[in-house]
Amino acid sequence: MKCRNVVAITVMVMLGIASAGAIVALCTNFSVKASAQNLPALNNIPSDYHFVFGVNVQRLAKSSAFADLRQKMPAGSELAAFIEKTGVDPTRDVSYLIGAGPGKSMKGKEGVLIVVGKFNQDAIVSYIRSKSAPVEVQYGGVSLFMMPNPKTGDVNGGMAFLADNEIAVGNLTSLKAALDTRKDPSKSIVSDAAMSALLNDISPEEMFWFAGDATDVLSNMKATAPLAATASSIRNVVGKIDINDSAATVVGTITLTALDNDHAAKLTEALRGLIALGQLSGNQNPGFKALLGGLVISQDSARVSLALNFPVNTLGKLGGKN
Repeated sequence: MKCRNVVAITVMVMLGIASAGAIVALCTNFSVKASAQNLPALNNIPSDYHFVFGVNVQRLAKSSAFADLRQKMPAGSELAAFIEKTGVDPTRDVSYLIGAGPGKSMKGKEGVLIVVGKFNQDAIVSYIRSKSAPVEVQYGGVSLFMMPNPKTGDVNGGMAFLADNEIAVGNLTSLKAALDTRKDPSKSIVSDAAMSALLNDISPEEMFWFAGDATDVLSNMKATAPLAATASSIRNVVGKIDINDSAATVVGTITLTALDNDHAAKLTEALRGLIALGQLSGNQNPGFKALLGGLVISQDSARVSLALNFPVNTLGKLGGKN
């Protein structure tokens, strides 16, 4: 499906690579802080979003995995036309992606994504208007460009410039919520004590990271899903994932905090059983078996950690049988 606006293109390029690689140059006025909770873009994530992730695009764009994937992109793509008309190259001018998912009680809201970078707003708006007929909505002194679906005409998503170096993507409700945090910092996710504590342990230098209130994120898990029986005991989850170019490996750690030591022990046992079961499918999917073989589970009191270490090329084999 063709992208209809700059954000869709950015998400396609950056988050598509993030998904393929793990799971989504710094602009002149963007400074990296000591912990992820101080990333400026997080100030625009509403406090009732209980799952947040980040992609350090600068580090991703410099990785060999990114270079290999970009070589496989078709020539003459819409991305090339976008770069030509706006002067914005996502691999050069996008510095960071911050995204968040809604809680179960957040009626009307969807996920929101904030793209941080160096942009020419006039050129981008001109490009958007040349590709579609956006519905422009004014809110809080900001223009929201809502994009109609080319097939149905429904207007479900759009974008807005939160600042000279920040673009937000989401539905109308989510965009308005992001804009509201500019007027009232107490509505920001960094004002939430639990989420702030999780983010405080994450460095923005990580290539990929995520953190969330697991009780909310996992609340809609189907009863038949893996770990469904123990998921209710997970309080929060934090993940940090990177690509080690020198070793051509994906490395990282995912930490689950359970209600107490006993629940953590049961969770550890369930995870080990799930991995063992998955490895039995190795004849059907060797790539999946190699990935599971690179997981090491350990428990420390109420915390259960999954250490990741597997070859980058394993990711390209996950769907194959040999």
